[in-house]
Amino acid sequence: MYEEYFSFAGSPFRLNPDPKFFFGSKSHNKAMAYLHYGLRQAEGFIVITGEIGAGKSMLIGHLLDQLDRTNVVAANLVTSNLEPSALLSHVLSAFRIEAANKGKSAEIEAFEDFLFDQMNRGRRVLLIVDEAQNLPTRTIEELRMLSNMDYDGTPLFQVFLIGQPEFRGILAKPDMEQFRQRVIATYHLEPLSADETREYIEHRLSVVGWSGDPSLSDDAHTAIFEAAGGVPRKINSLCNRILLYCSLEKLRAIDAKVVGAVVADLSQEKFAAEEENVPPEEASAPEKSRKRQKAKEKPKAETEEDAAAEEAGQERAAGGGRGSVVVPFGAVKKTSPVEAEPVSKPLSAEKAAVKAPTAKAAPASSAKDLSQMSVLDRLRAQRAAQKEVEPASATLKDVAEAIAAASSLTNGDGGPAAFDDADDDEEALAGDAKGWPAVLTKSINETRDELKTAHAGAQRVRRELSQAAAQRAEKRKRIAESLARVEALLAELSGPGN
Repeated sequence: MYEEYFSFAGSPFRLNPDPKFFFGSKSHNKAMAYLHYGLRQAEGFIVITGEIGAGKSMLIGHLLDQLDRTNVVAANLVTSNLEPSALLSHVLSAFRIEAANKGKSAEIEAFEDFLFDQMNRGRRVLLIVDEAQNLPTRTIEELRMLSNMDYDGTPLFQVFLIGQPEFRGILAKPDMEQFRQRVIATYHLEPLSADETREYIEHRLSVVGWSGDPSLSDDAHTAIFEAAGGVPRKINSLCNRILLYCSLEKLRAIDAKVVGAVVADLSQEKFAAEEENVPPEEASAPEKSRKRQKAKEKPKAETEEDAAAEEAGQERAAGGGRGSVVVPFGAVKKTSPVEAEPVSKPLSAEKAAVKAPTAKAAPASSAKDLSQMSVLDRLRAQRAAQKEVEPASATLKDVAEAIAAASSLTNGDGGPAAFDDADDDEEALAGDAKGWPAVLTKSINETRDELKTAHAGAQRVRRELSQAAAQRAEKRKRIAESLARVEALLAELSGPGN
């Protein structure tokens, strides 16, 4: 939205990491130096930690963007409480490796073949594990065991671990001593300073073609730094909202007053969200007292009517049938005698019409002045104004009737009719009700054919991989035989008779 207003070539403060926006602060450049040092060492573990939003994912993206793919094969693995038994299969998936058979032994053999193949091609294998703080201790130990794979002392596998600060506490445990001895470097990302925050904002704006519009004053940069604390993701989120605010208010200059207004909006939205999430039982004591007093003052007959209406509404909601109305807790209103009828009694057309929910217009006194509302509040107000009653959910009986109708149309006399593309209007479709089963059948047949073709291709790839594995095994066998013959010849040459 604001990109068009300021004539930007793109969004300068996207939350998703994009390597072209990488900003080399003092801390980020130091972290990159540690990562490149680890690449040169070609062994062990490198551990990088940082607060949420500190730019760890951007760091990984920038590293992958710089790698020479002819020398390094890298894969990024995002973990989520990964158990040791599932680690190797996820590693194989990250490197697009398919084991010939099921089981851990087959997975280890496939991984070893991959490592030896990459070594023969002059490449090293690098695994980057993101969100490493989610790894259980036993999974970290499994990673250490995998990193032991080598050939004549040459490491075949290297791991970079990226995580939040609590990962450092995990590694500091006494039972992690063996792993700590394999870590060759660690670094913790720091937030940006005030000067770096200013350079960071202007750098990202310049990438999308910013030429001073909008202008940012010195006090605006100071206010952004104080609000975001130098955390890149918070800076991105705040600057996005500032630019959106300027485009809505038709502003071309950003100062501390504008930043303060946006920060106030964000604080108000956060407070409103927290209020919405408070459970009903945590309501204030005065409110509970007023409700209890109001209930006592109700006439007995009116209270019984409300209870019957609530019970009937809950039964209709539990039935899930057509015309059911779900009444939220605490929102039961007074009902008429018609509405309080038992649910088991069939309703006439007139009574059903009475029960149909109707939309009520909000009183004018409750409407807010749009100019005093935040951006998200405006969107919520528009959405609430356009909200309609949700369609009733279908019952199992409705589904069964639809399936039976479709079967009768498909198996009827004369077979299904085809649609005429030239007469694809509403009346033609209504007059030719047998046309849709033919289209559905044709689509299913085409999908089945595509699946068969894909399955055949997958089988062909598996056969080729099996043949390649057999060729490698035969090659190893020939090499072993050649070495045995060479050793026998050397033994004869170095014998006592020679």
